[in-house]
Amino acid sequence: MNLSSFKLALYDLLGLALPGMFLICEAWIALRGWALFVERVTGLNPVSFTLFLAVSFVVGHFIQESADWTVKKICGKRFFKRGRDEVWGATEGEAVKSAIWSESGLAIGSADIAFDYCLTRVGEAFSKRDVFLATSDFARSFLVLATCGVATAVRLSRDRSHSVATLLLALLGYLLVLLVVGALAWRRMVRFRFISDQAVFGAYLGSRPVKSTAPGEAK
Repeated sequence: MNLSSFKLALYDLLGLALPGMFLICEAWIALRGWALFVERVTGLNPVSFTLFLAVSFVVGHFIQESADWTVKKICGKRFFKRGRDEVWGATEGEAVKSAIWSESGLAIGSADIAFDYCLTRVGEAFSKRDVFLATSDFARSFLVLATCGVATAVRLSRDRSHSVATLLLALLGYLLVLLVVGALAWRRMVRFRFISDQAVFGAYLGSRPVKSTAPGEAK
């Protein structure tokens, strides 16, 4: 099995196709209602499902771009790079600089360049980073899905309620669920994004050859 192909397929599924599917389903329910949505989805044939998957893949790109733009606009352009910035400014960063210097003679002063260098040197030895990144972006997509889910919540509440009181109660319940989903998605997005960056430096240092003890040197 080609590992690089697997990693690409993994991100395509978690980062693009599934978020696109969820958003299309949300929009479908908001426009046509739950009953018609279930009827149409259960009636999908292989050709229709393939088309649905292709459209979901395209929609997923817009979800990721809108989520990325929104988070950076609110939290700053380097928010998603805070993991590497924290390592670069700490004691571990000095160890990385020293290792790069001894290996290549390069005096790197940028966290981004050092990150790219370490990631290139580590290569396939740290394939888990692709899993961490896919998980982070999958969680990030739920920030968009939770926001767009408000319209779906309104439609579901309206269809299942027979009075203003029950409508408001149902809507409150749905909104609380969306709020919890958004909060959990944010935590996982941040955690796995930080891990995907910070662990690259650790993997690079761990891949360095162990310094041998000279004869007669104290052990």
